Amino acid sequence: MATENTERDYGIERLGTASMNVLYKYCDKKGIEIILRTLELKLPYIPDVNDPYECLPVFYCPDDKPAMKEQWLRTFERNRISPPVKWEQILDEEFEKGEIQKKLKEEMLEKLRDFNQKSCLLSVSKTAQNAVMWAHYTEQHKGAVIGIDFNNVYPDTNGPSNLTMHSVKYSKDRIKINVLSESKQEEFEKVPLTKSIDWSYEEEFRAIFPVNVLRLMRQKKLAYIKDLDGKDIWFLRLNPVSIREVIFGLYTDESLKSDIRKLIERQDLQHIKLYQAEESETYTLNLK
Repeated sequence: MATENTERDYGIERLGTASMNVLYKYCDKKGIEIILRTLELKLPYIPDVNDPYECLPVFYCPDDKPAMKEQWLRTFERNRISPPVKWEQILDEEFEKGEIQKKLKEEMLEKLRDFNQKSCLLSVSKTAQNAVMWAHYTEQHKGAVIGIDFNNVYPDTNGPSNLTMHSVKYSKDRIKINVLSESKQEEFEKVPLTKSIDWSYEEEFRAIFPVNVLRLMRQKKLAYIKDLDGKDIWFLRLNPVSIREVIFGLYTDESLKSDIRKLIERQDLQHIKLYQAEESETYTLNLK
């Protein structure tokens, strides 16, 4: 994602018509009330995802000595230093021992960790009817699911705007990254958009927010940062009209339902439709 202060930096695309792109956020009992009251979505840092292993690619280094020499020269040029005496001899010796390949993979892993620690994620699902998701993320069907229209997610008076959400790719194999590749940033952004096939039931969509982009969004009041338990946490501000649905779980307490009904009595939330998840003859829930 670019870092210039433009709409595209924030994943915003202007739409000719107010089409809908509703995706679903599974919430526990506390979370659903917070979202409706504050109109904000929490953006966790990439290392804070449920399964850190999903963001760990395989780094490999081809035995391509000419490419390594070119990379060393680019590093010298980027750092504005002259190549040291006998640098090619040093590279040859380390190449033969396998040391340079090892160092390049370690350096790439450190760069990925830095990228992850400075990037946040927004994760949602294509479906609100998955019983496993309800069990895992809504306190065993006691919470609720909120349907958000990502074609109208940003508060704006100049017409609908779209936050681009990317479909997660599910694979048996981890992403492989060539440490000699010149497109490292693009490769890094693919990592959190690929997960093990074991997670495919989630039908997940994600958006990546580098912190430097979130700082620009903060200037436009599209994002906020808050201190939670001594840690700075980012939040995405929601356009009220983007919240389209709230779906109660099989075991949502009547008291929580009542609280949600009161919250959406606000003038800017009265368009929200309420649904109830119900059992069916399959393990896919019906929404009534």
